[in-house]
Amino acid sequence: MRTRDFLETLRLAWSASPRHASQFVAANLSSSFLPAANLYVSKLLLDGVAAATQGRETYEQLLGLLAVQVGLVIAGSLLNTISSAAQQLLGDSLQHSISRHILQKASGLPVDAFENAETYDSLQQAYREVGTRPLGVATQLVSLAGAVVTLASVGALMARLGWAVLPLVLLASLPGVWVSNKYGIENYRMLRRQTHDSRVQNYLGSILTSDQLVKEVRLFGFEPYLLTRWREYYVGFRRQLEGLIRARSGWSLLAALVSALLVGAASALILRRAAAGEITVGDFSVFVLGVATVQAQVTSLLTGVTGVYQNLLYMRNLYEFLELPARDLDAGDEWRGSIESIEFRDVSFAYPFTKRDVLRGVTFTVRRGESLALVGENGAGKTTIVKLLTRLFEPTGGTILLNGQDASKFSPRSVQREMSIIFQDFGQYQMSVRENVGVADTTRLQDHFGVERAVERAGAEFVEELPEREETMLGRLFTGGRQLSGGQWQRLALARLYFRDASVLVFDEPTAALDARAEFETMEALRRQAGERITILISHRFSTVRPASRIIVLDGGVITEQGAHDDLVRLGGKYAALYELQAKGYAS
Repeated sequence: MRTRDFLETLRLAWSASPRHASQFVAANLSSSFLPAANLYVSKLLLDGVAAATQGRETYEQLLGLLAVQVGLVIAGSLLNTISSAAQQLLGDSLQHSISRHILQKASGLPVDAFENAETYDSLQQAYREVGTRPLGVATQLVSLAGAVVTLASVGALMARLGWAVLPLVLLASLPGVWVSNKYGIENYRMLRRQTHDSRVQNYLGSILTSDQLVKEVRLFGFEPYLLTRWREYYVGFRRQLEGLIRARSGWSLLAALVSALLVGAASALILRRAAAGEITVGDFSVFVLGVATVQAQVTSLLTGVTGVYQNLLYMRNLYEFLELPARDLDAGDEWRGSIESIEFRDVSFAYPFTKRDVLRGVTFTVRRGESLALVGENGAGKTTIVKLLTRLFEPTGGTILLNGQDASKFSPRSVQREMSIIFQDFGQYQMSVRENVGVADTTRLQDHFGVERAVERAGAEFVEELPEREETMLGRLFTGGRQLSGGQWQRLALARLYFRDASVLVFDEPTAALDARAEFETMEALRRQAGERITILISHRFSTVRPASRIIVLDGGVITEQGAHDDLVRLGGKYAALYELQAKGYAS
């Protein structure tokens, strides 16, 4: 599995930008030979200076060696410049490529996947480090190859100083690398464990900084409670971090002591040979500079291996998310024409990995020109019926028929084009008024007349008073945005519903944020639409559902009553009881 992830990551990096990837590899491998070349030229230059003091070397010869050394420095600067530029451009291309993969995958996930905390955590983990981890695998692999080249070439020079010198220097590098790698993995595991709690902490912080929630937070005065909870999560994170740092610091100190002793032993061997006249000044410089180079390359080599492993752990998170079962919204036959009838035939639904049915044996039919109202207490299954009707969910039992045909035969996207909806938790998009309305049919985003007509039908006259009318930016997320009231946002959501030329209109609590006059006007507009389309209505207000052709009463996911308002009142069942309760509230 790890090998497959490794190869797939390399493929992603290469396909993101082959030109910059090849430039990065070539520049890094070429520069890997420079440390040994610099060491050797420095040795020759020092030996030349020593010889010149005794009259055995000329000034011109020394200048020649100096020119070579300067050339190597210039070559190193040039290669580093090429490598850095190629890495930045490759990183940008790779981040864009993988972000696009993640967003495309998120766009294809079933709606119920977003209601699963584990799936959402997986999405957050995949998206959080998309800019660093994938590129890290590719760059660290190139660094590994470069470290091998540098280590081999520098090691060949140091081997000439004595058989035990290079092994001692290599051993001196290992303790620090072991500590770094061990606690790098521990740090990753700690962050992985904290994913859920970090999301909760961030949510608590977002409540304290939300422009929409600030009024309620201030009114009820629960800022101290939120701050306390936010602080508790921080304290928990800090406790884990302190334990990790204490352990890492102790082992790091021990590793430094062992490393110092081993380098000291190698230095003693070199000094003994120097005292015996067996090595030159240039040879000694090779040892002094080579120690740092070898240790740096060993560290780079071993931390690179661990770094690749750690980054592949992240990539496994990414691939697990990308491997989640997706739903192809375009799979199936294309639905053509308007929807004349909708029939639920013994439909049931249960969320994945749960045993309890949210809906059981739901059966009803609604035809063009009719309006169907769904009534019931919270959790009765009303919104679930709407999600099934609009193909956001698929039934786990029974059949949904459209114009007498099994809806599952047709692609969800083509069926959804014949439906328009306003949800109770409708979207408030930080975009222009035109975009807020036009996203219902993006092929007509530039249809200014259509937007104006939809705004008018929704009774959103306030748009005319905005600074730039339909082009006014809404919300406070971006500079110059204009915030709206809850009722105004709902008016725009209604305009969005009307903008799509659909044969099925679904209203989920369409008047929840509207005042009495606005509610009356909205319902009058809704009644005018009922003669031309199928209308589905969910509302807790009986004044809203009363005119519906048929009312379905749901209780615990089961239809307990259905019929017209007058029939249900005469029946004296649950609907009649709820209606009387609401009527008494108005009477009192």
